[in-house]
Amino acid sequence: MKKEETTSSLPIQDTPDYLGHRARMREKLLEKGANSLSDAELLELILMTAIPRKDVKPLAKKLLRQFVTFSNVIHADIYELRQIKGIGDSVISLLKIIEGSCQALLRPETKKGTILKEWRQIVDYCRFHLSHEKTEHLYLVYLDVKMKIITIDDFQKGTQSRITIVPTEILRRALNLGAHSLIMVHNHPSGVARPSPEDLQRTSELHEFLMHAGISIYDHLIIANHSVYSLNRRSLVV
Repeated sequence: MKKEETTSSLPIQDTPDYLGHRARMREKLLEKGANSLSDAELLELILMTAIPRKDVKPLAKKLLRQFVTFSNVIHADIYELRQIKGIGDSVISLLKIIEGSCQALLRPETKKGTILKEWRQIVDYCRFHLSHEKTEHLYLVYLDVKMKIITIDDFQKGTQSRITIVPTEILRRALNLGAHSLIMVHNHPSGVARPSPEDLQRTSELHEFLMHAGISIYDHLIIANHSVYSLNRRSLVV
């Protein structure tokens, strides 16, 4: 009579390789900080949170192949993201939470500090919002008599190549806020951060129109990709 075997006949399951990879990624993040990570590694860490039981490295690579940069992935249109196999609402929701968090971090304080101290923050805030837009937007930054920020409006949306400016609407909003001056900011989806002849003409006309009500244009910024063109710094706003 044969002696019964006491060892289990069930196969031993190996730990998936990606679990060790995840542990190493988290360790790198905590020890060396986020700046030590590449775009692909940052994206992997995000996907790990939304997809806890799957190797997400191939998916991170797929996203970067389609959108090129980490920033483009975060800004990607929800419809475009949904067309990618493996991307569900949990991933999209997390990406949009990160996008909203970045907006909140970049949003300038409107209750304290002068425009001169917050100039870089205003540029970063508007560039974050506008550099990825596929249509032109006009942002208006309203300033009080002490050059402090009152508020920032996403005032008008246009087409891929132009935006309609209605001076009376801008004046009405400025008067309601008690603004003394304002900064115009608009984007060029073409990627060229230089004013067109039409940009210069409309800025001059609006400046003259607002001056009759005692409101001036402090600057007009044009944003394209990661470039910013200031009409004030080039003496194109009087």
